[in-house]
Amino acid sequence: MNQLRKQGMSTIRFVGTVLLIGMLFCIVASTLTASRAEDNDTYSSAKGRVTYRVYCINCHGSEARGDGSLAELLTTVPTDLTLIAKNNNGTFPTEKVREAIDGSKRVRSHGLEEMPVWGDVFQVSNLQASGSDETGEERANRKIQELVAYLETLQEP
Repeated sequence: MNQLRKQGMSTIRFVGTVLLIGMLFCIVASTLTASRAEDNDTYSSAKGRVTYRVYCINCHGSEARGDGSLAELLTTVPTDLTLIAKNNNGTFPTEKVREAIDGSKRVRSHGLEEMPVWGDVFQVSNLQASGSDETGEERANRKIQELVAYLETLQEP
């Protein structure tokens, strides 16, 4: 009888342990999935930071406040990119920012229509370095998406 009781308790402990491990696995898996999404956003934003430092910093400045080294030479003061959300009722207008960068929405400070806009520049930049099958348009879209993700991280509350 005691032997049977010990086996029963042992089975209950085993089943309980398996259930506990299963629940912990589910919790860890859901946390990792959320973490991967955050990591992808962080990675995209980090790549956007690099793009910003190559293409935007001279006009918009290291803190993106419109005070870059070339800002005083321009006839139009560069936008303070940290205030985009604040100037849009607290919401970061992702699509509007994207259009301003890719040239589908004309931004006066980015020059006349004849002047290449960043979407065009990104299409032809790094052709040799890409080492991938992406087209110029796909590369431009990716770089702009990364840049927009970075700019969103700079927004003041």
